[in-house]
Amino acid sequence: MSMVTKFVVCCVIMFGLVGYVGFVSTWNNQNVKTHDFNYWQDQYKSIAYTLTADPVTKAAIKATGNEVKQATIMQFPLIESNGSTQLRVDRCTSCHVGLLDPNMTAENIIKTHDGVTVTTAEVADYLAKHDETRDLVEVLGAHPGVDIENNGKSTDLGVVHSPLLQYGVTTATSLTDADRADYAQQKDSITRHPFPVFGCTTCHYGSGRELMEFKAHGDPDHWMQPLLPRKYMEVACAQCHTTYNTTTNTLTYLPQMTTIARGEQLFKSEACYGCHKIEGFSKGNVGPELTNEGRTTWITSVEHQIWDPKYKVPSCVMPYFFAAKNADAVTPGTVKDSRWKTVEPADIDSPATDYTQQIQDSLNDHGYTADKASQDDVDALVTFVYSQTGQNYSSGNSVRFSLVSDYNAAKPPDVPVNVAEGKLLFENSGCYACHYVGDPKDHANGKGGFAGPDLSWEGSRHSQQWLVAHYLNPQAFVPGSIMPVFPFSDTQRAALALYDQTFIPAGKPTALVSPDLDMPTKDQAAHGAENRDLRYMSR
Repeated sequence: MSMVTKFVVCCVIMFGLVGYVGFVSTWNNQNVKTHDFNYWQDQYKSIAYTLTADPVTKAAIKATGNEVKQATIMQFPLIESNGSTQLRVDRCTSCHVGLLDPNMTAENIIKTHDGVTVTTAEVADYLAKHDETRDLVEVLGAHPGVDIENNGKSTDLGVVHSPLLQYGVTTATSLTDADRADYAQQKDSITRHPFPVFGCTTCHYGSGRELMEFKAHGDPDHWMQPLLPRKYMEVACAQCHTTYNTTTNTLTYLPQMTTIARGEQLFKSEACYGCHKIEGFSKGNVGPELTNEGRTTWITSVEHQIWDPKYKVPSCVMPYFFAAKNADAVTPGTVKDSRWKTVEPADIDSPATDYTQQIQDSLNDHGYTADKASQDDVDALVTFVYSQTGQNYSSGNSVRFSLVSDYNAAKPPDVPVNVAEGKLLFENSGCYACHYVGDPKDHANGKGGFAGPDLSWEGSRHSQQWLVAHYLNPQAFVPGSIMPVFPFSDTQRAALALYDQTFIPAGKPTALVSPDLDMPTKDQAAHGAENRDLRYMSR
């Protein structure tokens, strides 16, 4: 190849690279998903320049160059999925440059960018019809709770995010009591969590080091930490504001953390604790451990698993708590319990997301339909499960290790051995999630699920002694059983067994089983018999 030819080839390659870089730069300024910080800072300066009448301020804005804005968060390290930590660096304000500017309200942005004056009541509708302006408000708008004027002395509500007003707006008059309460909470939150100390990603998650939206806001397909959806924000609060009480085996939250508190309640009432271990809180031994779920998986995956337990593993034995069998999979009206009722196919009642349809599709593949009425419960349970990171910034590891140790050493309480106490345990331990109780031939008048054996005849099949021993080790009595070993005391197991023995359909024989029929005989035990006589243990 001659020198001239080499020169021409090099020029072609160089021009090609320059053209590619120019194309990418142009694309970045046309596609909101790939806008870089230069685009947003230019937009902010344009709006701020127009809003001010002070010539000195105008000159300062005009002279300001674009730059990467960075905060290093020393107190809240970023916890990796493997448990290691790295320094948390936030560059979010490189794009969200109007975050703390009280002038960056929706009305001001609309008026400056579009030349249109809208009232507070008209903001949401206007933004819904103007995508580009909505993007400006979402990126450049002031954070909810920022004072509009007078350093807190104004009667304005300030910048509000609420179910009615989805974007930051100035409200000259109070709209509703709910808006006032929402603003008060947001203002208190931002006051207690100043950006220079907490940054953005400590509360909102996301990838703080990135400067492109699709990366900074998270992309599970590329293993980037996604932002927390608004409805799950209490996940972040739990990193600091959760206190373990190993005496009562309860968690204590801030009063406003109602969603996560509801999720903890569901984790107990639906017997999730029986299958899933969370260090210091539950000792489940059947399903995956959830101690670090919030840093080892994506929140969308957690929600998908709760809606459709079989979406990852078709053989998963987790019950469908929040979905119903499709009409062609079960006779309509056969089971009263709401989690098994037949429903018409419908979309999951949640904000439109990429994975909503995926959840519905996998449910359809497995013969189930999401129960729309359960959305709030699913949100609460997802919030609780995803808040589990094995870490608490406020207490530190030494305190957590001590609490876990105390919990592991704690003994379950003793209770009176009677039917009433057994009934309470049965109902509060999630037994109905797996077991049906009622007339086996008349499901309409019974209650419960079918992941486990039908217990309708339990009182005439097994003795109290067999039942107590079975609770201690279900797999030894029923090979292949998926029943977990619940952390009950001896008296709790005895009371539960008494209640189980009351399960005899009305009008049927009530003779109880003799202990020597379904337990090893003394002679067998003396000769070291370990396997029970399964002839009397058909399930």
